[in-house]
Amino acid sequence: MILLDSNVLVALVDPRDALHSRAVRDLKRLVRRPLLVPVPVIAETCYLLTQPHHRARLWDLFQALEMRPCTPKNEAALWEEVFRWLARYAEHDPDWTDGYLVALSSQDGRLKIWTYDHEFRDIWRSLDGARVPIAVALS
Repeated sequence: MILLDSNVLVALVDPRDALHSRAVRDLKRLVRRPLLVPVPVIAETCYLLTQPHHRARLWDLFQALEMRPCTPKNEAALWEEVFRWLARYAEHDPDWTDGYLVALSSQDGRLKIWTYDHEFRDIWRSLDGARVPIAVALS
């Protein structure tokens, strides 16, 4: 199962985005796997996609790919983990959405993150110190 990051959704929706072609190619490889979107990713994506036609395309994308919301088993425990993770990596200025993705993938070993943020591969680690499970990342 794949957790999508905001930068992936923006790239898929906006053909002018520098990563659009890459995201479309990557999507073709991953489309058979369940695509999950956490609420903080939706909020961040809608913040970044300010145009109504982009938000409409985002909704169309969700429906066409049968994306599902990803909700944690225990939201309160997840928040605690996110805050601990944010404190651990404070010098790298991570945001809530990134911490949320890491914490979700730490809770469920079946989840991998599709992101184009290099920090997931190069700097950040899961809550147990292991590498963050990445489905697709920039090389």
